[in-house]
Amino acid sequence: MRSIVLFVAIAFGLSIALSLAIGLTGGQQSPFIGVGYLSMIIPAIAVLVVSLTLRDRPRIDWGWLPVEYVAVALLLIPLVLHASMLSFVWMREGSLPWQDWLKPQADGLFHTPESRGWGNLTAAGLAGRMALNAIVGIIVVSFLALFEEIGWRAWLLPRLAARIGVRRAIFATSAIWGLWHIPFALSGIQHIEGVSPLALAAGIPIGVAVTGLIIGWLFARTDSIWIAALAHGALNNWGQYAFKYMKEPVHAGAGGTLAVGMASLFVVGVVLLYRRP
Repeated sequence: MRSIVLFVAIAFGLSIALSLAIGLTGGQQSPFIGVGYLSMIIPAIAVLVVSLTLRDRPRIDWGWLPVEYVAVALLLIPLVLHASMLSFVWMREGSLPWQDWLKPQADGLFHTPESRGWGNLTAAGLAGRMALNAIVGIIVVSFLALFEEIGWRAWLLPRLAARIGVRRAIFATSAIWGLWHIPFALSGIQHIEGVSPLALAAGIPIGVAVTGLIIGWLFARTDSIWIAALAHGALNNWGQYAFKYMKEPVHAGAGGTLAVGMASLFVVGVVLLYRRP
């Protein structure tokens, strides 16, 4: 228990310290907002400190990647989110309001915004750009997510499971992981267009926790840090991928849309934990 308490104290202490640094210098508009990405390495730092002080090291098989779970890790969470949230938007709006530049112009080309730097593209060129964006994004974000998973799933989850059982440990780890995000939401490190920091801080622990049920289930099934990192990366990068290409009215109702997605993930997570333990 000393190790667990120390790990949680370090993880939360560093999250609060980083959030204060960003929040007090402008939040989302802070000139140091890019430093917010360091939040993802905090759990690994906490593991390092516990390993050096209490000799309680994580047991990770870096060479173990069960390929049969790769597609599940990459696609399960994004598919659940998109199926539920896009359906909700379609029912609310009467259609899916894609941005205007996703329609070909008179010359048959897609005139993408200058901010993207893609230029004018054919349909094949646009599809290629989107695919490249998704692939590069999942690689980068999964690499960053690896540091979080070293702490939450590879270190904390097994230690809680030894004391309270695997299923309860997955629920507990997910709840702690969700609460850990509150300072990031309040400070602006985590930001969703159309959602206030207070609303985000109230909702994000629930959303993160229900996602943790699925990632925890995947780790318990596979004992693979890579599977957990891929699932986490898919959540962060592909979880709301389609909404990057929608008009602003969709973002105005982001709270309700996210609530529908999180409820769907909760149902799937509970079913996996109790029907496929």
